[in-house]
Amino acid sequence: MPSICQMPQVKKGDASSLRQLINRVSNHMNALQALSLNVPVQDLMLNHLMLARLDTETQQEWELNTASRADTPATAELVTFLESRCRALVLLQNTQSLKIVTANPRSTQSAGSKVSKLSYSNVATKIQCTLYNSSHKLFKCDNFLKLQPRQRLNHAK
Repeated sequence: MPSICQMPQVKKGDASSLRQLINRVSNHMNALQALSLNVPVQDLMLNHLMLARLDTETQQEWELNTASRADTPATAELVTFLESRCRALVLLQNTQSLKIVTANPRSTQSAGSKVSKLSYSNVATKIQCTLYNSSHKLFKCDNFLKLQPRQRLNHAK
């Protein structure tokens, strides 16, 4: 049986297409009455439309949640279930994002990829010439630069 949501289009001035629409609606009304449901038709329609838009895992959770019931759940129950699922997913996403932030950077790299990470260190150093204990760098020391190349090498070692 074709879906309620897929009714035939009625063509302007065409009795045949109008008859098809009337027959389709009548068939669906009879089928719904035969089910003797204790839930309004609008709940059935809204549930169907919402469930059709859900991912497979959420649909399966809903089916497992309602499989043992004899009656058809109302739309309010589906919305309550979806709100609960949404809260759970938010908590899971927050937990996963925390794990990613605290994870070892090497463990998140794929094999063969080379990723450079900047490291910063705040170390206070006093700039001092090792030749004369002055407050300048050795490579800028005039006395060091006047030394013979061999003497500079020995002092640097």
